[in-house]
Amino acid sequence: MHIPDGFLDLTLTIAMFIIAALIWIPSFYKANKNISERNIPLMAVLTAGVFAAQMLNFPIIGGTSGHLIGATLIAVLLGPFPAVVSMTIILLIQGLIFGDGGLTALGANSFNMAMIAVFTGFTVYALIRRYIPGERGILTGVFIGSWLSVITAALACGLEIGLSSIFPYGIEVTVPAMLFWHTIIAFGEAIISSAVVAVVLKTNNELIPAVKGLNVAVEPPIIK
Repeated sequence: MHIPDGFLDLTLTIAMFIIAALIWIPSFYKANKNISERNIPLMAVLTAGVFAAQMLNFPIIGGTSGHLIGATLIAVLLGPFPAVVSMTIILLIQGLIFGDGGLTALGANSFNMAMIAVFTGFTVYALIRRYIPGERGILTGVFIGSWLSVITAALACGLEIGLSSIFPYGIEVTVPAMLFWHTIIAFGEAIISSAVVAVVLKTNNELIPAVKGLNVAVEPPIIK
């Protein structure tokens, strides 16, 4: 899923940074405004856990990799805007220290994993939770949202690489390659994310906040 340096041409690199910046700015503002002090340790733990999970990579095509994302899990527990911040920090550290994804591709990687994955997963989760009450709605929403978040992020990644004038293959190669492997990975992500949320529901369901639009509301959580 990580795009390395040198895969995207200059025009696409700049365009993805601009698009990402337009989402970073309101996301960081809203996260700073809405995140509570008691959730900061949780945000740190989730960031570290997802960072570790993403380091387990396997090759797909031309230097790109497949791995779990974790965006929906963070968004469900903290809200989408803190999730954008958390995922961006993960991608920045991976690029700076571990060379996993390139710094010139940070805009594209952030758009795919810290934005598309976050908002797709959380929106699907919120919609399902709205119509299916209680624990069943939460777990169903997490499972489907996690699966779709990986698929949409992989689709975006495949399109970006295939549209780059530098990469030797077009979208007819890159998109199917990314979608094939990530369809399988997505099931793993859905199962793991659902399992984590199920444990949270059993042990401390107050960590699952009520949902209102694309924000985490202050109303009491759904208690089984």
